[in-house]
Amino acid sequence: MNTSKTPLLFVLKIREVGVLVAVILLAIIFSIANKDFLLPQNLLITIRMASELGIIAVGVTLLMIAQEFDLSVGSVFALSPMISAILYTNYGLPVVGATLIGLLISLVFGFINGVITTQTGIPSFITTLGTMMIYRALVLVIARGFPIKITSQATISNVIGGTLGGAFPVAVVWFLVFTAIGFYILQFTAFGNQITATGGNKSAAVAAGINTTKVKILLFMLVSFLAAFSGHVQCFRLGSVAPLNGRGLELAAIAACVIGGTSLFGGVGTVIGSALGVFITGMIRNGIVLLGVSVYWQDGFLGIILIVAVIVNVFISKKRG
Repeated sequence: MNTSKTPLLFVLKIREVGVLVAVILLAIIFSIANKDFLLPQNLLITIRMASELGIIAVGVTLLMIAQEFDLSVGSVFALSPMISAILYTNYGLPVVGATLIGLLISLVFGFINGVITTQTGIPSFITTLGTMMIYRALVLVIARGFPIKITSQATISNVIGGTLGGAFPVAVVWFLVFTAIGFYILQFTAFGNQITATGGNKSAAVAAGINTTKVKILLFMLVSFLAAFSGHVQCFRLGSVAPLNGRGLELAAIAACVIGGTSLFGGVGTVIGSALGVFITGMIRNGIVLLGVSVYWQDGFLGIILIVAVIVNVFISKKRG
């Protein structure tokens, strides 16, 4: 064996290594450029913002591994907590009940996406593009274009969107919990194997007795639930929900997953890699602000990194193949 190639082969095999190196390099670069980058307050802001996107990215990763996309997550991110806020504010439901209803309804949104995609053969990109617009329209109609307040001191508000010790965001804890669950599902369960098989080779998966339709519908429901949960995190953190909340989150989540090593073609990806990808996007957005660069460049830098990540993923796939 040619030992000179061993480090490269190791990096190619463990995708997270390259992403972790990128995270470390970015942290070093931004901390040198601006000493405020490593301040605890700034790191908390970065981690909190990354966590809300990261919760969604967990589900998006699993769905992309199954070779499907969901562009409606940003709309569900706004619609689900908007329903909860309306039920609580306008109809007097207890905040716990309103929250549970909002989260349960999100499962219906995901079910609709999954059924349309699997039963009609329409690409999920098109299906969820349509439902994205429908769900967003529902948000605007329900709220009449105005933010809805949901100020409550109930325990559930603090558990979902509060802080620990008055400073540490609970969102980070939820992000870690969902990431751990996603990692466990993908690595240690039969369902995780079914997800990978469905995206890697659907025909072979069907021949092996895997109900790929069921797998995909469940994943669409999971993604919608996580988007709704993340929306509630932000809602309780801010004390209100606005009709335009979540715009662009669908592409941000996909970008984070791809940067983290998830393939656009299905069958390949890790939850840990996507979590690191989320931190990369968060660090870039935060670092650009600290450096005094116009915020209008944020998406431009992320776009460059996304393209590079796709090129690297294609290169890795060819090397493996």
